[in-house]
This record gives sequence, structure tokens and C-alpha cells, in this order.
Amino acid sequence: MINIALATRVLAGSLMVLASIASANAQSHYKLVKTIDLPGKGGHGDWVTFDEQTNTVWIGQSPAHNVIVIDAGTLTVKATIPGVEEANGIDLDDTYAYVADAKSNTLVVIDKRTFEKKAAVDSGGKGPDGVSVDRRTGTVFVANDDSNNEVMFEGKTPFKRVKTIDLKPNPAKHGPDVALYVRELDRLYQPVDNMIDVIDPNTGAVEAVWDFGVKSDAKPMVYDSQAKHLVIGTRDQKMLIVDPATGKLVASVPFTGGDIDQTAIDVAARRAFMGDKSGKLEVVDLDNNTVIDHIDTEKKVHTLDVDPKTHRLFVYLNESNKVAVFEPS
Repeated sequence: MINIALATRVLAGSLMVLASIASANAQSHYKLVKTIDLPGKGGHGDWVTFDEQTNTVWIGQSPAHNVIVIDAGTLTVKATIPGVEEANGIDLDDTYAYVADAKSNTLVVIDKRTFEKKAAVDSGGKGPDGVSVDRRTGTVFVANDDSNNEVMFEGKTPFKRVKTIDLKPNPAKHGPDVALYVRELDRLYQPVDNMIDVIDPNTGAVEAVWDFGVKSDAKPMVYDSQAKHLVIGTRDQKMLIVDPATGKLVASVPFTGGDIDQTAIDVAARRAFMGDKSGKLEVVDLDNNTVIDHIDTEKKVHTLDVDPKTHRLFVYLNESNKVAVFEPS
């Protein structure tokens, strides 16, 4: 009877979250498809990454010391990978998922098909936050917040450390966030405080430092491969559209909301989505560089990603320990 009662309460809670979000988005161009309950517990979770090869969504469930894998087809939990103390950034190559574990100062390597942990190597610094994979060479980049450095690793056993890059500005106030590697441009774009370091992944040299006059923090970015623009989040309540060829600001997209963190992009649909802690995700029209919609979620939401085939948006409701799945209505 106790188990039945508990299951009833969990189901009722899930239905309440589903009904609340669905009602709030009644006028939005995005509808709630499903809310996925996650194992473990809620709290300040982190990064969300969609992997096209395996059709899965990877989530850093820091409060429960897990990495969660969602099947993007069935919209169910496919795997729970325990023993990652504080998962932050996640990126994948053809074989592995790479996870920055901020508490243990390690780069955790997971087989992305068997979900077996293959290695945990020293991150080369303190407070690893971001992970980015060079799709040309397989090199893995780890950004360490508290050390203000970028460490390069080989993307094969034994995941040998190759080089350490000192980031700018130095000293930094907050340190680096999650970087973006763009294969088409063969460059790594690393936000550090209010600036962007442009790194040549072949030499490890910081070849430029972009300053767009951001007063607070520059946040993780995405690449619009159609317009050939970088789309950069900031905590100045504006999104920056930048030409990476020149390093020039193309447009600034103002928004009214809370602190943003991860930005996701659906290039074909010409939309970008901001993970806004106010609980209202901004939807940006990439052709007109304007906010055209909001998606209601919950307070403290800040990470999300898109399945470009289905155009579904996976939003990590970290506080309530669920994933909300939206699609265009």
C-alpha cells in the first residue's frame, strides 16, 4: 500500500507539472509533448547535449552525481551513469562521451553506446567546466574555471594530456565557461568572463581576444551554419550575433528575463533558444534577430538542446528533476 501511495503521489506531481507548463504555453508556438521523470534527485544540474549518431540526449545530473541519457525517439530514460560527482559540460565524438567533473577535477570518458566508464583522467586544472571535441583531429578540450586554462587531450586511450593553454584575461574573475568548436572554421571559441578567446586548435595559440563591451559575463554560444554567424549569450540581457570571419558584431538582440546559460540552436527552423533562469525561455528568430516567442518552464532552468531532425527541444527542469520536451505547434 505504501508503494502504491508513493507511486500515486509521484504520478500526481508529474501531471501537475505537465498541466501547469502546458497551460502557460497555450499561446506559444511551441507545445509541451512530454515531461520525463528522472531518477535521483533535483537541484542545480548542468549541461544538456543531443547526440545525433545515437539519437540520445545527455544530461549532467549533478545533484544525484549521475549522467542521465534520454532516448530521443521514445522519450524515456535510456541509461543512468552513476559515480560522476559533479557533471558539468558534456561533448561527444564517434565513440565516447566526455564529461567535465568539477568536484573530482577529472575528465570522465564514457562509451556512448554501452554507457561504460572507460577513464577518469586529471583535468589539468581545478574546477573543470566545459568540454569541446575537435571534430577534425579528435582532440578534446577541457576548460578549467579555477585555473583559467584550457587543457588539450588525445581522444583515444589513454587520453593523454597534450598541451595546456593559458586563457585571457589573466587573472580572470570567474574563469572560462563552455567553449564551442566549429569544424567549418576549425576554431575553438572560449568565453572567459566578458570576453571571447579565439583558439587555433592545431597550435593551441590564443590568436584573438574579442571584447564586445559586455559588462557581466559572456556565456556559451552556438554556430548558425546558414548565416555563418556565432550566436553568443550574455548576462547583459542581450544576445550577440557575431561574424567569426571578422570578429565584428553583426547585431545585438535584447531580451527581458533572468540570467541565461546554455543556448541551443535549430538552424533549419531558423531559431535559437536561451536557457533563462527566469523560467521563460526566449525564442529568437535568426533571420530577423529578434525575440519572437517565450516558452514557460520553471525557475532556475538554464540548460537545453535541440534535436534538429524532429525540431524537439529538450529542457532540463533541474529543480524538479524532469525533462520537458517541446515541439513546434
